[in-house]
Order: sequence, then C-alpha cells, then structure tokens
Amino acid sequence: MSRIYTLAEVSSMMQQDYPAGASVLVARLDPSVLEKIDKGQICVNFYTLVLVQKGRMSYALKGNIIELEENDLVLVPPNYPVSYDSYSSDLQAVNLMIEEDYYHKVLQFDPNLMDMEYSYAYDLLPVFHLDVHKAEMFVSLSKQIQSTIRIPHLYREEMVNHMVHVVQLLFSELLYGGDIQPSHDLTNKQSIFKIFIHMASRNFKKERQIKFYADSLNITTTYLSRTVKEMSGQTVNAYLNTFLYNEICKLLRSSSYNMSEISEMLFFNDQSALTNFFKARSGMTPVAYRRSFEGK
Repeated sequence: MSRIYTLAEVSSMMQQDYPAGASVLVARLDPSVLEKIDKGQICVNFYTLVLVQKGRMSYALKGNIIELEENDLVLVPPNYPVSYDSYSSDLQAVNLMIEEDYYHKVLQFDPNLMDMEYSYAYDLLPVFHLDVHKAEMFVSLSKQIQSTIRIPHLYREEMVNHMVHVVQLLFSELLYGGDIQPSHDLTNKQSIFKIFIHMASRNFKKERQIKFYADSLNITTTYLSRTVKEMSGQTVNAYLNTFLYNEICKLLRSSSYNMSEISEMLFFNDQSALTNFFKARSGMTPVAYRRSFEGK
C-alpha cells in the first residue's frame, strides 16, 4: 500500500510555503516543482484540484494514463495513488489542495450540495475542459485563497470557507451540468447519462439494480445500459460499485461503525457479503483496511 502523505508533508516536498495549521494550500506546478515530488506512486489524504494553464502533463492511475492540456481541470480525491508520467518543459499549472475533513465541512454549509459525493468523480469523469471564463475564475479563486490564508484577519476563516464553497459549486456544475431534473429531453443520451449519475449518487446505498434507474427514467434497462456504456465506456454496475466501494472506504476511515452495522446501512445481505465485495475491489479485508488508518 502506498504511503499516505499529509498536506504539510507535500508542502515540504514541493518546497512551498505552508501556514501552520492551514487546511488549504495553493501551489504552482511546473517542471521545477514536479522534479521535487517522489518518483513512483504518491498517495495523499486531501483533495487535489489541478488546472493546467500552459503546456501539458500526464499521470497514471490504476494503469491508465490521464492526459491534461491547457484549461483542463482534474480532481483527485484523497487516498488515490497516482504517479506523474510526463510533463512538458513549458508546463504551468495551479494546484489547489484541501484537507478532506475541511472540504466536507464546507460542503455541508450548502444543503443543495451536502448529499453530493465527490470521491467517485475521478472514476466517472476524470478530466474537465474549462472554457476561458471558468478557467480564469478558478485561477482567481485560487490566488484569493492563497493570499487570504497567509494574512492574519479577523474573518479569515469565513472568507476561505466562502471561496472554497465557490470552488465546490464550480466543480458541481461541471460534474452535474447544473440542476438536473428528469424533465430534460430524454432522447439526448448525454442528458440520460448525467441524470443517471445524479440519481445513482443519491440512491446507490439501497438501489443497485439497473431496473430501478431505468424505470425512474422511463426507459428500458437495455437502452440505459447501452447509453451509459456509449457515453463513458463503463457499465451501470461499474458506476454503482464505485459509489459503494468509496462509501465503505469513507465509513471505515472516519466512523466507528462495526462491520455488521455498515453492512446493514448499505443493504448488504450480511457481513460476509460486504467483506467479499470489499476484498475483491481492494485486495484486503475491511478490517485490515481500517487498521491501516489507525494512529494516523
């Protein structure tokens, strides 16, 4: 299992200023910075958003090479091992890093966003190409966050909370395409795909049969299956299993629920079914996974 780095450790590795106790860090990424990062896989315990401003870069996750070019934005959730594959000599990128607990605390300020999970976003829609306006907005927000966390101010926490919330809204718009309702034109496959992702993120804990989602969309299971596959290259079950696996990981890391309680919360037939599902995905039992985070 890859070593998991903290925000302070990555800041030191990249030789970036890190205000003591900060939950957010903004750093530039260019060849001189990437050369300082450990070679091979690196795994961090915070959310990482990278926007390429100039040049290109690529990195590997689960055997796949992810290519990023100008105005491409990617979010990598905590505990995802990645390795930087290559980058151009003229690379310039903004790297916004947000601690997991803080990210979710800000997320809960907005009742419209608090039910949304971002940990699966990397598996589903890994790269977003921003238009010039949205790219400038992200860069401006990052610069404001960077300057705010470095200057003592009576309302510094409230200001950073607000700016991180705006970043979350921007990412939510990219991921979900704004407010998605079933009244959209369902002959459009892109709309069907986005609505399915939205519905699945809210219902996967209990509903993991394709028929539930097809019936809700008033289409056949065959058409939904084919549409999701055509739009993303993945199956309906693959998405539902990704949601489920990430939820189990989150509960194992950040709650005291035992295996029996987690299996009931996620509607497994029994504890053994949960263990078999998790082990097939991670290569270890849920108990072993939880122990790997104890004392950190």
